[in-house]
Amino acid sequence: MDVSKHYLEPLEGARAVAFVIGGAIFVADVALLASHVAAGTEPAAFAQSLVGAAWTASFIGLLGTYPSLSSGSRWLARIGAVFAVIGGITMAVMALASLGYSAGLLDGTLSDVVMLFLPGVSLGIVFGFGLFGVVILRTETYSRTVGLLFLVLVLTFLFNLGSGIAGFGTLMTVLGVVAVLAVTKLALGYLFRTGNVATTG
Repeated sequence: MDVSKHYLEPLEGARAVAFVIGGAIFVADVALLASHVAAGTEPAAFAQSLVGAAWTASFIGLLGTYPSLSSGSRWLARIGAVFAVIGGITMAVMALASLGYSAGLLDGTLSDVVMLFLPGVSLGIVFGFGLFGVVILRTETYSRTVGLLFLVLVLTFLFNLGSGIAGFGTLMTVLGVVAVLAVTKLALGYLFRTGNVATTG
């Protein structure tokens, strides 16, 4: 018996809502970032708490796809689920920490600890969404659109990370990244909500 599948089955019904919530929070983040762009100011820790909350919801939606995927490619799906749990927990902690810094409940600034979250965040997004996307494209458990949208999330995250490391990531770049993430997650929520996730072949 796949114990992980048993425990994650209740999340299947939450897939659509989780992705819609994740997308909606990113829409709020887009509005917040746009206001900072217009004012010429830098976003505070609260903006990062929105990012953490949005990804946490999205990881819940991702784990909701595991029970179906585990039948087609058990080990890839299981490894992806482990990384998804790591990513979800890391994002949840980051969201809470960001709120703590934003409210003045924690000493220092978010920049003091943000690098501590990066490994868990990166592993969760790249190998969580990435492996699930590969499993979908290989097995067609869900439509290829779902698999491709998972990979879009991975590529968008890597672009954001790479642009920041390379030094050409601006607030406008981040705004564009967040907009893509918002649209992608809302699209996933729509597909799961309407049942348009069946294989097309």
